[in-house]
Amino acid sequence: MKKIRILFAISWTFIALGAFAVFGLGESDDKDYQDSDHNTTNTAQECEVPSFAKAIGHEELWLKHNGCPPTKEQEKANKE
Repeated sequence: MKKIRILFAISWTFIALGAFAVFGLGESDDKDYQDSDHNTTNTAQECEVPSFAKAIGHEELWLKHNGCPPTKEQEKANKE
């Protein structure tokens, strides 16, 4: 009977750790990945898209992931 209790406790521990790994604690603080929220505190120099991002066509993603506002062209495309 003691071994069953230990097995039960270990299994619930793994279930709890798995739930924590999937859902985490509380709300996410990552606001950069939401389309409506853009961090405009970066300077123009910090928001300059590097050549490697331009070469692979990921200018929009680079700006989004680095907390930069979208370009005027991107805003026009999103409105259409």
